Amino acid sequence: MVLLGWQIVAMEREGARAVSAATPGEARRTLPAPVPRPRSAPPDAPWPAQAPSQAAPGGIPASRAEQSGGPGPALKADVLVVGYGPVGAVLAALLGERGVSVLVVDPATEPYPLPRAAGLEARVLRLLLRLPGMAGLLDDVLPSTGATYLGPDRRPLLTARQGQSGEFGVPVGAFVYQPSVEQALRAGIATMPSVRVRLGAAVRGLRQDADGVSVDLDDGGAVAARWVIGCDGTTSTVRSLLGVGYDGTTFAKRWLVVDVRSTRPLPVPSDLAFVLDPERPAVTMPVPGGHRWEWMLLPGEETEEMSRPQSAARLLASWIDPDTVTIDRQAVYTFHARMAHRWRVGRVLLAGDAAHTMPPFTGQGLNAGIRDAAALAWRLTEVLAGLAAGASLDDYERERRPEVAATTSRAVRAGRLIQATSPTQVALTRTALRTLAHLPGRTSLPGSGAAWHRLQAVARPRRESGRWAGTVLPNPAVRTADGTRGRLEDLLGPSWALLGLGVDPAHGLPPAVRAWARGRGATLLTVTHPGAAGEIRSTCNVVEDLDGTLLRISHRRGEHRLVVIRPDRQLLGAFPTPLPAGVLPG
Repeated sequence: MVLLGWQIVAMEREGARAVSAATPGEARRTLPAPVPRPRSAPPDAPWPAQAPSQAAPGGIPASRAEQSGGPGPALKADVLVVGYGPVGAVLAALLGERGVSVLVVDPATEPYPLPRAAGLEARVLRLLLRLPGMAGLLDDVLPSTGATYLGPDRRPLLTARQGQSGEFGVPVGAFVYQPSVEQALRAGIATMPSVRVRLGAAVRGLRQDADGVSVDLDDGGAVAARWVIGCDGTTSTVRSLLGVGYDGTTFAKRWLVVDVRSTRPLPVPSDLAFVLDPERPAVTMPVPGGHRWEWMLLPGEETEEMSRPQSAARLLASWIDPDTVTIDRQAVYTFHARMAHRWRVGRVLLAGDAAHTMPPFTGQGLNAGIRDAAALAWRLTEVLAGLAAGASLDDYERERRPEVAATTSRAVRAGRLIQATSPTQVALTRTALRTLAHLPGRTSLPGSGAAWHRLQAVARPRRESGRWAGTVLPNPAVRTADGTRGRLEDLLGPSWALLGLGVDPAHGLPPAVRAWARGRGATLLTVTHPGAAGEIRSTCNVVEDLDGTLLRISHRRGEHRLVVIRPDRQLLGAFPTPLPAGVLPG
């Protein structure tokens, strides 16, 4: 479901009404003196140059899940994460690996036991793999290589492929079993000494001033935090307490989602498939251990009736023998396209579904939420460490809102295409897809080549940003000077990175830039061509780019040879050497 954007652009000429992208107007706040944070290893440390997670001085002493304990002294944390779904868990893990003291609260005492989101894209898979407890993620997913569009007779109209592996060193997409992903995330978080999880406790009130936020829990407990992040879903209590609106659209059409478990292969499409049938639009996809179907409900079909097992069996019968599978989940959904008016009010921010929600037709809802967490974690860390002003957190919404708005717009347009019930409209769509299928190159979607020709960020780069600003760093195969092979990600820590393309990135750096890199625990690497590691002189580790991907960043005249990578793996830009003044934030 992550592959519809290209086809929509190719087929649909009408413009979609954009989701509001108002600029946040939150006033700046004065921060108290920061608590010192542990730093990563120095830039020239041997590979891997990563610092172990540590408990922050004065922070929370241990990571453990505990049930709500009722009234008592106020718990203290640098960051309170409200909501322990996948977005809240990823944010807690990203902060925990940086040594930030975190408290997570959630009214549920166990993770949601049934699957919801089914797909993750390459950027998110890559991010998750580096978190504690997630090393085996790819062993438990089903790689996705594309999407097939079927007619009412289920004969293929167009099959669009992206290849087996993208430039990020992981599948371009994968189907997952969400409960397993959440369990693995929680197991990894349990090893983090600076993170505590408090289950069975919901937020019922909050008050903030220039120094922090006081939060009341429904069990009589209280929390004192410097920052609060609401990751508590579409019905967010945090958003409601802030009085922030959540405008948008609710789709009139309802869908029945059925997940089944099976111990043997099913005679169904092996990848994502959209059934363009005016009598009953449908979507089908494999999931680990089973399969998922989604059918649009027709006028007169009541939610109560369609939630009964007999209704699912009737619809399944046209695909498989329903007696050969076990229904894992059956639910009727109404989809929404909504966005919070603003994502920050003082020291409280919103992420994931608390900030935005979109229809599932492009499979980007959870992916967008996890990218929120990645964009927010490193900014919070720098603010807490005194490396950036609190005003820098405004850049989180300024950057993420336009991208989410564009993704939501694509999902809305995809919904129009998939949910069409006009025989004439569907017939025209089928004709367009058949035509596209016969155009040279149109059965291969962008995504399996160099990342540099596909900007991932929608936000306009800052004026001082460099070439390729906003692009996501690829993850090519590399080889160190001693012959060790791996991926670029294996060499990077959780902070910034400076890559010299054929040059020593430390050469000629002004003292202020050296101090900037050292204070953030930045990783410095020299990247060169295969076989050339022994020929280049550098004070930093030297790696060979075996795929040649990184070296394409350099201008054809070799001018842009210093690449600055943000902690979320987006490029601040590629710059000439020596690094121009005013480029680095903070």
